[in-house]
Amino acid sequence: MNGKEALTPREFLRIADFFATNGYRLGPKIGEGTYSKVRIAERSNNGEFLAVKIIDKRIAKKSYVTKFLPRELEIAVLVKHPNVICTYEILHQGELVYIIMDYAERGDLLQLIQTCGGVSEKEAKRMFKEMAEAVKYLHNLGIAHRDLKCENILIMRDKRIALSDFGFSRLYLDQQHGDVTSKTYCGSRAYASPELLRGAPYDPRTNDVWSLGVILFIMICGKMPFDDRNLKLMLKKQMSEGVTVPETVKTQVSSECVRLVYQILDPNTDSRPGVVDILQSDWLN
Repeated sequence: MNGKEALTPREFLRIADFFATNGYRLGPKIGEGTYSKVRIAERSNNGEFLAVKIIDKRIAKKSYVTKFLPRELEIAVLVKHPNVICTYEILHQGELVYIIMDYAERGDLLQLIQTCGGVSEKEAKRMFKEMAEAVKYLHNLGIAHRDLKCENILIMRDKRIALSDFGFSRLYLDQQHGDVTSKTYCGSRAYASPELLRGAPYDPRTNDVWSLGVILFIMICGKMPFDDRNLKLMLKKQMSEGVTVPETVKTQVSSECVRLVYQILDPNTDSRPGVVDILQSDWLN
């Protein structure tokens, strides 16, 4: 199911019949991941549009099926927050798993930025505050997202943002040992923190905060803060030179906003602010 549409007409009809018996009408494809496709689904009893993520375990790596997928399903049904995509139901049909969730009619943040070239500071402030509130909520539940990026920031009909895709997420708190650290290299390296890129055990909460900083930079600058084509060079720039906000951007946004970008994209985890600090920053208040 990755790459081109791999479903034969017979397979699609079988899936459509399965959905019909569960009260849904299956619609067109609107997105895809490594092991999944996302389609629109309509609830038969009220006409409500939802999104359904169809995961094919037959083409997925064993580590994904045994480790990451169970975590995703566990976390998906656990989270309930206005700025997190809500999962309504999980269905199973043989080797296929269906996650039925909110449908974001306005697409994702990456699509918005590619279309508009950036976001006004006023809109960036509203959206970023909602992201930070969502991450704070997840961290309070003991959940690290570990793949925060513009593609996973969805925009609902009312322009409210909602975090999505818990494929790399984990419940980071070991109740027996109190262990918070992660050792898994995951997520998108353009949004990954220096501590993750170095391959050492890292705190997934500080990594999530770094990713938020990358997203904020992209919103106000319309481009990535670091070139990820060469991993070693990117890590060296992160650690020695740091991020640079273009002078043209500094003339268009407030100094409080620019200051927050620099504070979040701090390679030193001891001085990098936490999500609560971000929410209490001058820019967001």
